Amino acid sequence: MKGTGKAPLVGLALAAGSVTVVLGLLARWPVWLWAVPATMALLLAVLQASARAPKPAEPPWEKTRVAGVALPSLVPDYDFHFSATVWWRPIPNLTGLVHADPAGLAVETVLERAREVTACEIPGRLDLVQHRLNGVLGTQSQDRSGLVEAMGGRVELRLSEDDRHRLGKLSEVRKTEEVWEHERRHEQSKRAYLGDDVLKSPGSAMVWWLARHDEQIREAVDLIGPLAQLSAAANDQAVSELYTHLLPGAGLSPDDSEDDDEDGPAGPAGPYGPAGGPSVIGPLRQLLDDVELDEDSAERKVYTHRVADFTAAAGRPEFARLIRAKLLGEDDVVPGQPGPTDE
Repeated sequence: MKGTGKAPLVGLALAAGSVTVVLGLLARWPVWLWAVPATMALLLAVLQASARAPKPAEPPWEKTRVAGVALPSLVPDYDFHFSATVWWRPIPNLTGLVHADPAGLAVETVLERAREVTACEIPGRLDLVQHRLNGVLGTQSQDRSGLVEAMGGRVELRLSEDDRHRLGKLSEVRKTEEVWEHERRHEQSKRAYLGDDVLKSPGSAMVWWLARHDEQIREAVDLIGPLAQLSAAANDQAVSELYTHLLPGAGLSPDDSEDDDEDGPAGPAGPYGPAGGPSVIGPLRQLLDDVELDEDSAERKVYTHRVADFTAAAGRPEFARLIRAKLLGEDDVVPGQPGPTDE
């Protein structure tokens, strides 16, 4: 159709140019007289042939509104409720195909593009997904049949009230569980540090205590026994014999404890009370051992008699009697009187 409209004009221009050339040659006109019109006719024919036909007017954009369409999210059963304005227009084609509802075809095209976006988003980010949809749907796109092109805008997204409430509860539970999990891992790490490193042995426990109290050397020495006991308990083991003499009450034998509970001058718990430590018998026996006096030697008996005499002279006859009774077996000795081996 476009070539048919231009053909007569092009032919007429070529014919006029040819006639001018023939007449000029037959009549022997000057060259400039016939060459100039012929050239102008040829140029006119070329221009006419290359001129473009005016573009047909494009159909105007029409719009329709879609509201409350459920679109899937990344979380199953939590749908977005989608609303938007759809602009569309038909596409001219040479096939003659038409659609009974081109607006519906445009809406389907926009919803398909929106579904591709929402299916990859979590429902808790409504504002972010809404802005993304406005950006993606803002450019026109053809439908699959090529009959209409459509684009969307003024997007609105929302969730149902029940879904919003459930998501809020799930979020709180997830945060609480995450904090609890961090605390549990911290506690496990702390237990592993104490059990596998700090309390692995009495030596490691002592080094750990000194690292925290590097100027308290004397206190560290006093804590060797308790730390050894703590290390043994942490590893479900008995205290090593290397540290048993450093444990609290190590110098008090079971017999002494029972006798002192019955006969101690200060009552059932001994002279020092329930939390005051061992009675006088345990430390004195330890002293005799420390000065290397044999159990049945005369020197040990003399030493014990003199301690008892000094104790009685200091105004503590009950302790003197206790020393003679427990360490010498002299229940009938009167306090303050010399024993049989004092001489």
